Amino acid sequence: MSADNAYAVELKGVSFKRGTRSIFNNVDIRIPRGKVTGIMGPSGCGKTTLLRLMGMQLRPSSGEVWVNNQNLPALSRSDLFDARKHMGVLFQSGALFTDLDVFENVAFPLRVHTELPEEMIRDIVL
Repeated sequence: MSADNAYAVELKGVSFKRGTRSIFNNVDIRIPRGKVTGIMGPSGCGKTTLLRLMGMQLRPSSGEVWVNNQNLPALSRSDLFDARKHMGVLFQSGALFTDLDVFENVAFPLRVHTELPEEMIRDIVL
């Protein structure tokens, strides 16, 4: 495995603040490609914030967030959307859209990540 492909996720010198409160300061993390990795800690320690930084739902105050050999903060909005198509996150409570019914929750990723016609999406979901 080449050095470029050694890590699925790598944070380099990442800092993040909420207002004046520093949540992360100059954090380096390497998650090897092909390894299952858990992020654990007590409530309020920053686990969810870290995951949001890795998926670019939050932007770091400084530093680099590399996922699949792409520095996410440097990507255009369109390229970031394409990069997210290759990411997956499993949330503890299921994380369904509360304002959508079951059919719409299941159909949502098919609509976003494919170009399938609605008739085929309906057949797949049902």
